[in-house]
Amino acid sequence: MRLFICADPPEEIQHNLSSLQYPDQNIRWSPEHQLHLTLAFLGEQPDYVLEPLCEALCQIDTLPFNLATDQAGCFHHGALWLGIQKNPELMSLQQKIMFCLQRNRIQVEKRRYHPHITLGRCRINPAEAVEALQARLGQQQFCFQVDRFILKSSRLSPEGAQHTTEAEFILE
Repeated sequence: MRLFICADPPEEIQHNLSSLQYPDQNIRWSPEHQLHLTLAFLGEQPDYVLEPLCEALCQIDTLPFNLATDQAGCFHHGALWLGIQKNPELMSLQQKIMFCLQRNRIQVEKRRYHPHITLGRCRINPAEAVEALQARLGQQQFCFQVDRFILKSSRLSPEGAQHTTEAEFILE
């Protein structure tokens, strides 16, 4: 089972974010309902991990907080993203999740955390795609509250990833 932990922006924000997407045959845009902020990518995990993982994640204690988007960018593998402004509450939540995963001996990606929402993937010339995205974004900023985080599974297919919510954890 391929797992990740994320925060989903509200549907209205997902809709507004998808309005930045434009027709381009070299870009595979993320579906509107799958736009999310990844907090931890766990990758392939055995099914028996799910129950103890959920029990451990239930113990994370954090209050809801607000986030704001930043500039557009891309990773070297062609993922087009919208950054998230620096936020100590977000970083604290992400660190608590990582500590929880380590304590439960769940292996995760070791990359430095870079908060972002992936908007799509570009096969050819992602730098031009970022320029076009930034032009569409202009000075817009999207703000939303994070009041929960979600454990999701992801099944890869030729049509793209299919995400399923496995558990939600309310912040209070």
